[in-house]
Amino acid sequence: IQGCKKSEVYIVYTRWKNLKKTASMVDGQVGFHRPENVRRCKIAKNNTIVRQLEKSKEELHPDLAQEQQARMREIQKQNKVQRILDQKKKKMEELEIKREKEERSYDRIVGGETSVSDMNGTADATAAEDYED
Repeated sequence: IQGCKKSEVYIVYTRWKNLKKTASMVDGQVGFHRPENVRRCKIAKNNTIVRQLEKSKEELHPDLAQEQQARMREIQKQNKVQRILDQKKKKMEELEIKREKEERSYDRIVGGETSVSDMNGTADATAAEDYED
């Protein structure tokens, strides 16, 4: 809060991965893992801009747990829809494979009452012996 009273302050830019916070640090104090990845800019205070920012400032206090649950529900819905589509696609592929297998099968041509076999015509081996003579 000392920065509010100064005419010039340094603004520090760094990635969140570079921030280092330990239990021994006081509230609001942070360190940096790699100080060479920190960018500092000296900024002069402009009261007109500061006033406009303070007027338009909104502090939101969202319920993060509720937002996370809503997001998880949305992800679950998307996963469920995708899983249903995958199941339908798999079922259609299985039906297509089954249909192709039936088309290639000789079971509908050979078998049942429509086919005639020579095995039923002779009950013993006498016909073969007669043929040989």
